[in-house]
Amino acid sequence: SRTPRAQKAMMLLILLFVAIANASNFLNVSTWNEVTGKYIHTGQMQDIELHVVDYEGISRDPAFKTFLSVLRSTNTSGFSRNETYAFFINAYNALAIDMIIQHPCKTDTSRCSPIKSIWDIGSLLHPAWTMMAGNVGGENRSLDDIENYLRNPKPFVEDPRLHSCIVCASISCPNIRMEAFVPERIDEQMSDQMRDFLANPKKGFSLNKQTKTLTLSHIFLWYRHDFVSAAGSVENFIAPYIHSNDAAFLHNNTVTLKYFEYNWDANGQPPCHCH
Repeated sequence: SRTPRAQKAMMLLILLFVAIANASNFLNVSTWNEVTGKYIHTGQMQDIELHVVDYEGISRDPAFKTFLSVLRSTNTSGFSRNETYAFFINAYNALAIDMIIQHPCKTDTSRCSPIKSIWDIGSLLHPAWTMMAGNVGGENRSLDDIENYLRNPKPFVEDPRLHSCIVCASISCPNIRMEAFVPERIDEQMSDQMRDFLANPKKGFSLNKQTKTLTLSHIFLWYRHDFVSAAGSVENFIAPYIHSNDAAFLHNNTVTLKYFEYNWDANGQPPCHCH
């Protein structure tokens, strides 16, 4: 029979093996790093600065297909908070891109043309958000499934910064990051994403001190409850991520809150080849 010491040693070895197995899953984000670094670049569309996605290039690169297989085969049980956010944010962004790649064309009255927006995919009752986007961790999931999980990642508490990290393939979305999210840097990366989003005066944040008007992305309206629950108000939430002078102004003044018109056009040219 095994001694208690031997049993304890065996248990430690098992835990170490599980930890190494889970950690190894994140070594495979090298393919996502390769894709984001190669096919996403700074640019401008419709007078809005953003990170433009080369959907055509991604659709042809085996590295992208490799990463989709990594998403499918990764065992997510036992993930830490940081691992959960890194993995599922990467999954959302990759599958949103794949949604455009898999449905790049639309046909109206027998005429084929590139989709203009992710809203052109699916139907009014069954839009892209609720369609099966891909297999993540062995389960078929929609984009809504992943987003809803990130907003309620039990047993962990939601981090509303996620709304600056997941990218819905549209111009007015936050910029897709040019690298993979990783557990060891996820906090730094999420804060950087929020700062970057709020630094964009055409789709993220604009403050007119003369008229006392604050203009924000509609994301801060649609998910207002998330930000208020975390910080008491939207203004309190964004304060650490904007210029200190602007944060002080918001603290000392009552402002009128408005929202940018949301541009749902795709954040890159869909790879449609009509025949």
